[in-house]
Amino acid sequence: MSSGWRATYAHLRAAVAGLTLLLTGLALGRADVVVIAAPLVLVWLAAAGGRPGQAPAVTATEGSLAVHEGEEFGWRATLSGLPRGATVAAQHPAQRWLDVEPRDGRLVAADGGTATVETALRAMRWGRRRLGDPVVAAYDAWGAWRWGPVACPGLQVTVLPATEPFDASAPAPHPRGLVGMERASRPGEGTEFAKVRPFELGDRLRRIHWPTSARSGRLHVTATYADEDAHVAVLVDAVNDVGDSGGLDGGASSMDLTVRAAAVLAEHFLRRGDRVGIRVFGAWGASFVPSASGRLQLRRILDTLSLIEPGTARGEDALAARQGLGAGTLALLLSPLIDPAATQQVAILTSAGIDVVVVDTLPPELAEGTGPGASANEVLAWRLRMLQRRLERDRMTALGIPVVTWAGPQSIDRVLRDLTRRASVPRMARR
Repeated sequence: MSSGWRATYAHLRAAVAGLTLLLTGLALGRADVVVIAAPLVLVWLAAAGGRPGQAPAVTATEGSLAVHEGEEFGWRATLSGLPRGATVAAQHPAQRWLDVEPRDGRLVAADGGTATVETALRAMRWGRRRLGDPVVAAYDAWGAWRWGPVACPGLQVTVLPATEPFDASAPAPHPRGLVGMERASRPGEGTEFAKVRPFELGDRLRRIHWPTSARSGRLHVTATYADEDAHVAVLVDAVNDVGDSGGLDGGASSMDLTVRAAAVLAEHFLRRGDRVGIRVFGAWGASFVPSASGRLQLRRILDTLSLIEPGTARGEDALAARQGLGAGTLALLLSPLIDPAATQQVAILTSAGIDVVVVDTLPPELAEGTGPGASANEVLAWRLRMLQRRLERDRMTALGIPVVTWAGPQSIDRVLRDLTRRASVPRMARR
């Protein structure tokens, strides 16, 4: 890190060119050459005498922060103790998943010996990363002396997955608990109408149904279903990341679709008052978040999703058994269905009496195209895997396991309605 003022190339060129022309004109007796050299020599002498003697102090944005995909945030640097008429230049390095505005840096004139430079940043993909070290430099009024460039500490940014509004009205099957927005199978204090029945001791007066009471001559009240919460487990298959990611505004890989879909579903059920947990299979550094409710739980889930490192998982640790998920749990398995272990996990969960919804997160262009391979052997292997994958999907559908291709927040609305109707039908479960 430089702490002193150094001569710029413009200052050195003025000195060399001016002195050379001046000596040449004097030696040859050429007055025109001396006239040409005079301004350069005068500027050099004036700038040399005005060299700043104090290094400015830099205060820059430091630390860590959390933002969502596509959200803008800023980086700021303030330089104090600058000479009169000084100019400050700053540049923040761009990265693959970071948009910087302006990309070529910013130039700001000092006001009263202080200058503040601001740069707008925009995160384009989820994850936790450290931004590159931005640099600042200061120039005096003549542009003859430069301080810096000085590297400032980069920000530690946690980019949370982007979520979309999810207006699905379908309830989750098997609600249980004491609070929530799901309709229970038993009557109680709730919001959904059940029937009109005769008044009983302990009924609230506001529940009296006056039209029926006036017609029958006996008090009747409206009965409702109890409101309960459901237990939702979001299972994320992080074994493979298929496809190329272009960030929030570009194409999406399978891991992009998986992480963003998990964030959308978790936020939807938590807003309804349900208990949501998440289990990440095959990721290093992120594995399990116990079921809970509330806004703090959503932040825990988003932090866990942002820790996933795409494509760095080990296949043998990808999918485990049910691991504490009991009967009546709604399990949402988000997977591109590339690793055969995903279908084995579905079979284990279904045999334990757990409602499983498989959300296919493979990009449609990869499922229908030639895949990421370039050579003829890679293309052939990909097509064979796609045929096997299609057979696995058809087999799960034939067994009554819903398989939905993720196409936005409304993808699983109809499936949840079907599961709710099916929840009232008795079935056997292996213990």
